[in-house]
Amino acid sequence: MFTWINKQGVRSAAGFEVQSTGRFTIEYREGARRLVVDVEPSGNDAIGFDPACFNRWLNSAERISDSTKEQMIQNFLDALQFQGLRGIR
Repeated sequence: MFTWINKQGVRSAAGFEVQSTGRFTIEYREGARRLVVDVEPSGNDAIGFDPACFNRWLNSAERISDSTKEQMIQNFLDALQFQGLRGIR
């Protein structure tokens, strides 16, 4: 379940947030951790993004495991869908 934070961001009951921070960037947050997803509007309410943006948290050298990365990407896609958008890898 999602709730709106503001006009460009949502919060999930699962503990993550997805917030548009610019025309070509969206932040994915879990508590104090965050990462920036580079995005490109692709028309028809679609957002293109590079899954490699989910490799590391900001300010961390530790790599995110593949299973965690896939869950984060699914969370991101679910949040976009809630906002009426479609994510394209």
